[in-house]
Amino acid sequence: MESIEKDQASLAWFTRAWYDFTDGFPWLLPVLLVQTGATAGVFWLIHHYHSLTQAAAYMLLVVTPLSTGAVLVYINMARTGRARFKDLFSAFPVYHKALAINVGLGLATLAGLLAFILPGLAIYLTYGFSEYFLLDRGTGIKESFRLSGRLTLGWKTRLFPVLLLTILVNAAPDIALISDPLKDPRVVMDLRPWIITSTVLKTLVFLPWLNLVMARAYNFLLALPAPAPEQPQPEA
Repeated sequence: MESIEKDQASLAWFTRAWYDFTDGFPWLLPVLLVQTGATAGVFWLIHHYHSLTQAAAYMLLVVTPLSTGAVLVYINMARTGRARFKDLFSAFPVYHKALAINVGLGLATLAGLLAFILPGLAIYLTYGFSEYFLLDRGTGIKESFRLSGRLTLGWKTRLFPVLLLTILVNAAPDIALISDPLKDPRVVMDLRPWIITSTVLKTLVFLPWLNLVMARAYNFLLALPAPAPEQPQPEA
């Protein structure tokens, strides 16, 4: 595929994902509300116990599996136009594998970021679809990494804008903040109107849309014909 065709295809991920979001929002909203409610439980635990221990365990056992399962929600929504609520819980049966993928990818990305930043981003862009394969195809851990590396070959520069936008959106302010996390963790609420607006738009609009962009990219790349194996060159 030519460079201009790749650019057009990657732009289409954004536009079509927006239509997926607007047309399928009634089916996606229950998923988003459950995820938001589950995340709110983290702040309640911190507020109640003034400790990160209980919140960390809850996040590991509840919030993270739901976030991982949401990957399948977005994949199928990009395929069918509707979010399936049951997909939100799809990561629990394979959570040990999903956790291994997340930890492995996180550590590899962190190591790359600590080196020169760009290697970390390249690692994440290469293997970011690993959990997609795990949930969508039921592949093992090593196979998921291998297939993700193969799928993103030649497309990492087109996936980078999605990652960059996701980082920027996640950096937007939230209404709940944790003060003094090391000594005496407490939850501080910032209810200024623009902070509330930022949180609502981030949680219910922009992050779901960008997740659908990634799902669109994944489905698009899966549909491409596999590259032909290189033929050995005859010796001179």
